[in-house]
Amino acid sequence: MRVGRAAVLGLTQGAAEVIPVSSSAQLVLLPWLLRWEQPTDRTTFAAGLHAGSCLGIAWALREELRGLDRRTLALLAASSLPAAVAGAAVADRVEERLGRPPQLAALLAAAGAVMWWVDARQATQEADPRPVDARQAALAGLAQVVALIPGVSRSGATLTALRAAGVERAEAERFSLLMSLPVTAGAAVLTLARADCRSLREMAPGLVSGTTTAALAGALAATRLRRHPGRPLAAAAFYRLGLAAVVARRLVREGVP
Repeated sequence: MRVGRAAVLGLTQGAAEVIPVSSSAQLVLLPWLLRWEQPTDRTTFAAGLHAGSCLGIAWALREELRGLDRRTLALLAASSLPAAVAGAAVADRVEERLGRPPQLAALLAAAGAVMWWVDARQATQEADPRPVDARQAALAGLAQVVALIPGVSRSGATLTALRAAGVERAEAERFSLLMSLPVTAGAAVLTLARADCRSLREMAPGLVSGTTTAALAGALAATRLRRHPGRPLAAAAFYRLGLAAVVARRLVREGVP
């Protein structure tokens, strides 16, 4: 893949790791809509971009990460375990079966609509201003398992679960962002470690370009979220529904079943 195009995908993925619009869907749909070539090894390329975005997010949250107490660390570890186990077992098969444009469009729209409805409904009720408790963290951990399905969005699923459990929006964003680091970084490192050395060398220019811009975009998006917390999720939901409509129109025009 060309270096410039890889950089664009890195920017998109880095921002989408924070904003609940499904980074995995963006990495498939953007090249498909623009008729760009796919990377030689799409799984390894995506892992590199995820690693970059995690580095950027971790840098943006460095002060908060240093100050985490044992209770929060335990909740983050426990909530990451279900997705780590499920990901190791079925992630590749799920992506292979549900990672095509028709399925991605449907999942973007459906999960976006649910996220929007839950967030709007909770906004009319009394939110819990306290930190996330064990029950709420467990629900978010199960939501991360659902987010292994491409198009659902890890941040979207965890935010939806936390909001449904009564967590105040800014606290839900904070915990969801912290949750993104262990599972995403772990999966990326394992995928890159298993990658073919020859394939890595061939993709090196694009991989470096995309990973760098993913780190920058992830850091900027995480910094902005922490400076302006608690905003409604409607904008992300509208984007998801709009992108799904664009994909559906293209599919109909090309007669893709």
